[in-house]
Amino acid sequence: MKIALLTTSALLGGAAIASARLADALRACGQEVEIFSLDGKKRSHTFPFLAERAKIFMANGFNRDNLFKVSTASDGQRGLVERVLGWDPDVIVLGWINQGLLSLSQIQQLGASGVPLVWMMHDMWNLTGICHHSLGCMHYVGECGRCPLISKSMRGENDLSHRVWLRKRDLYRGVRIQFVSVSNWLAELARRSKLLEDNPPVVIPNVFPMEDFHIGPKEDGLIIFGAARLDDPIKGLHHAVRALNRLTDVAGVHAVFFGELRNPMALKDLRIPYEHVGSLDMAGVAELMSRARVILSSSLYETLPTTLIEGQASGAMPVSFDRGGQRDIVEHHRSGYLAPFGDEEALARGISWALESDISPEELRAEVARKFSAEAVARRMISLFEGLK
Repeated sequence: MKIALLTTSALLGGAAIASARLADALRACGQEVEIFSLDGKKRSHTFPFLAERAKIFMANGFNRDNLFKVSTASDGQRGLVERVLGWDPDVIVLGWINQGLLSLSQIQQLGASGVPLVWMMHDMWNLTGICHHSLGCMHYVGECGRCPLISKSMRGENDLSHRVWLRKRDLYRGVRIQFVSVSNWLAELARRSKLLEDNPPVVIPNVFPMEDFHIGPKEDGLIIFGAARLDDPIKGLHHAVRALNRLTDVAGVHAVFFGELRNPMALKDLRIPYEHVGSLDMAGVAELMSRARVILSSSLYETLPTTLIEGQASGAMPVSFDRGGQRDIVEHHRSGYLAPFGDEEALARGISWALESDISPEELRAEVARKFSAEAVARRMISLFEGLK
């Protein structure tokens, strides 16, 4: 089977890495996969991204607020549809396609070609007008509009979010798309949305490369917190800091943070010993995870938090807020700890519990293999593709 996989990147970001891992898993099962992305392309390929941002800027009353928190898929790469269809694929898989890879009209063209179209949902963008995470806004249950991410002067029933919502509605009605959610949490949101109420997604998780991670000698009291950008507001770093500050009387407790930190003061209030090691490659992450006792997440939303899976595969106990796809990874008090969202005291209790738990690292790793191994996920995807013919 020839599978065309379209993703803005296969290198940078969680969704990008997930797409690359899926491609490798499918190839290992004998499928022919071609990735179409912007990786390594010339500067001219950024023009669609800049054009989209300019249109968002104007539609938001020339206000820069939230400019990079929304997407409209108004512009895409010239000639990409022709290149994809010219490869003569049996299935087209869309990954995360925002920021200038594909426009909604180009997706319409791909769907109209008759080639089965599968769209991987890595965040909420498929079921909202313009946002990737609704942050508690429930407008997607009806029709988007009056968007909190639009400036008040431009916000209304027919604002940018509503206009893009209408375009998505027309697209979903006009072509057949099989949506795939990477977590049950996201699938449940999709079933509640008006955009996808008649076309709910199937749930197939992201591939996890077990061979890249291992259990090493554990370092007593070591807690890991990692992200591409640690102080991205969605990661809730302030919650983690306040939870960790409740552990100052725990002997030997210390934390290591990895990832970009744009605000050098973001960790200044942390009162336990800690180190920020910056961004790490995969080998560096694996080595750090192998030593950890706890992998901590305090995100406001996560579709399927990769760092929790990485830590668990390395024998570290996941501790997180119970909001998002964490339940697909963690069974409370058996393979991790889920605290009520926003309850920093409960998050601290979870860390203490995890540090003292007698659940073995090997048990944690076996749980990841059962749910997320490359072969298991690839076989489910192939079965889905075959059913679309």
